[in-house]
Amino acid sequence: MKDKILIDTSVWIEYFRKSGSEVSSKLKNILVEERAAITGIIALELQRGAAGETEVKFLDRFLTAIHYVLTKEESYKNAGLMGYNLSKKGINIGTVDLLIAQTAIENNIPLYTLDRHFKEIAVHFPLLLFS
Repeated sequence: MKDKILIDTSVWIEYFRKSGSEVSSKLKNILVEERAAITGIIALELQRGAAGETEVKFLDRFLTAIHYVLTKEESYKNAGLMGYNLSKKGINIGTVDLLIAQTAIENNIPLYTLDRHFKEIAVHFPLLLFS
């Protein structure tokens, strides 16, 4: 997965809502360079948050053009263990974020996110963050 960047839902939302922002500009460059990647859970979050049928159809077409990173069956177990280990340290991370982080780690792909929870994960696990 050389040179690919996993784009978190938070970045996609910023991209679609604030086209002139720094985040949007960075993502636009990543898209032009064909480096953007998504997972099923990220696509699910985007589809779920669509404002209407037009957005659903747009996302369906748009996301098929983005590199898709498979989440392996063992990733769910590993994400659960990650959450367990973090919670023992007093750090509680949502299930979806744990799965996204674990998928990024297992595929050795940096994650582009605006969500601070991933920075907490990266302190304790080998999660690469794109800046």
